[in-house]
Amino acid sequence: MLRLLTRVQIAYVGLFVAVCAGVFAYQALYIWPMQKCEANGGWWSTKYRECATPIPIWRFTGRSSSPPSATPKPS
Repeated sequence: MLRLLTRVQIAYVGLFVAVCAGVFAYQALYIWPMQKCEANGGWWSTKYRECATPIPIWRFTGRSSSPPSATPKPS
């Protein structure tokens, strides 16, 4: 009976170590990069697991960043 308890204890310790390693790997591969990206002001893409820099729309369109004037055209 003592030998059986030792096997069960080793199995539980092995399972515990495997789960701890899985949690650490998840933190290191998903959570820590996301937190680092968001702390630097980036946008984290969960689908591609990459940090993107937000780009203002006026850079794509070439328009100025000032709001349009609200003065009506004279008729």
